[in-house]
Amino acid sequence: MTPLPPPTSPSSPPSHTIRLAEPSDLIAAVPVLLGFRPRDSLVLIALHRTPSGRHRLGLGLRVDLPPPRHAAAVAAQAADGLLLDDPAEAAVIVVGRGPSGRAPGRPQPRPRGAGSRARRRRPSGPPRPEIAGAAIAALRERGIVAHSVMWTQRCAAGSPWACYDGCCSGTLADPGGTAMAAHAVAEGQVVYGERAELEALVTPVARPVLRRREKLLERAFAEVCGQAGPDGAAEGPAEFPGSLAADSAQAAIAQVEAGMRTLDVAVAAAAQGELQLDDDAVVGLALALGLPEVRDEAMRLCTGPQAAAAEQLWAALARETPDPEAAVPAALLALSALARGRGALANIALDRAERAWPAHHLTGLIRQTAAAGIRPEEIRAWLEG
Repeated sequence: MTPLPPPTSPSSPPSHTIRLAEPSDLIAAVPVLLGFRPRDSLVLIALHRTPSGRHRLGLGLRVDLPPPRHAAAVAAQAADGLLLDDPAEAAVIVVGRGPSGRAPGRPQPRPRGAGSRARRRRPSGPPRPEIAGAAIAALRERGIVAHSVMWTQRCAAGSPWACYDGCCSGTLADPGGTAMAAHAVAEGQVVYGERAELEALVTPVARPVLRRREKLLERAFAEVCGQAGPDGAAEGPAEFPGSLAADSAQAAIAQVEAGMRTLDVAVAAAAQGELQLDDDAVVGLALALGLPEVRDEAMRLCTGPQAAAAEQLWAALARETPDPEAAVPAALLALSALARGRGALANIALDRAERAWPAHHLTGLIRQTAAAGIRPEEIRAWLEG
């Protein structure tokens, strides 16, 4: 049996009020909820009733569209993920073309015998009804009502969409022109064209660059630890900077203060659009983030007015830093993404951190937080506390 694709970590909607008047508005909101425009996906969005009788958007998650034979298993996995938000109702959105690659609703010629005129088939309904039906059934088994079940070819302007019950259909307005998209831009959130663009945020730079920086880091660690020989090479194995031993309390304080300054300068440069990570900058930041006090401050930067700039720095360092040190900025990127409700980016960043350092403690804690479905506002409150 083909392994089931993992669901994207739950993503949360904005905390302020935005009214979605039409069914298509919910489809247009999907890129903002996920942080990218999904393709060939099953998207589930938790819905909660408000005292006024309206619905409030809850967590959203995405899985790849499976082959028909795996529809039930994948839908069950997705529905289990949605239980983290304990919704009473949910929206089901299927994104993608039909097996033929055609959009629904276009009548196709029906071949007749020789000499007869071709008749046209009646327009077909939305494609992939088996995954829509499997999602409805999986939600029902978990006590969740499928409030809306819709399909769209793409989450893009002009894309056809339709309800599976045939009640309505149309074409999407530009998702980038919605009120949710405008608020996301104002908050510094970027909606990416596809998941591959998110993955590129943490894709390591060229190997020769990383090998060069790895040697520089080894030498820097050795110098700080007092393990360097006469030629500057390490006489013993380099320790990760989180366990650096200072010769005195004064030296330890000086290390922390220098690390804090290095971090502040880098975040300020990112905020001004002037971030440049050469070899010296990467080595300095790797040393700084290896200090527990600096790392704690970096975690606090994942929320508040500098969060967007800090997130840009973590992503850049995840690309530019050699392993295993890259695990620290990648884990910080994941934490920042969770605090902003960007589950897909958090998953991608955690994968990068785990590849860099499989037993990294901070990464493990953040992975547990993502799996537990802790809401972004709770994470922000913890970071700010």
